[in-house]
Amino acid sequence: MNNTRHQSLFFVSLPDLQKLCTTTVTISSQIPEAEARTTQIKMCRQLLFLHEDILSAPVIGTLHQISVVVAITFYKSGICQAYIERQGATVSAERCHSS
Repeated sequence: MNNTRHQSLFFVSLPDLQKLCTTTVTISSQIPEAEARTTQIKMCRQLLFLHEDILSAPVIGTLHQISVVVAITFYKSGICQAYIERQGATVSAERCHSS
């Protein structure tokens, strides 16, 4: 059998970093530690699948925080914050760099 691997090459344009906003979402500390990691991953996945304008990932070394990157215009719409509040979480840090 011939195991041939094909390599892929992708070309993408980078977004204007001045139009992005980063936030840290804090999940309720009331969630038991045994369930915290599952909740953290579930919320990240839901953010990614529900909104194509969002990047999210667990904050390394924590069980109760998620890092979110989003366009400033989408962030200002309030959709992201509304979802986060419905999940019982809070936006604990916000860094928006507009020119």
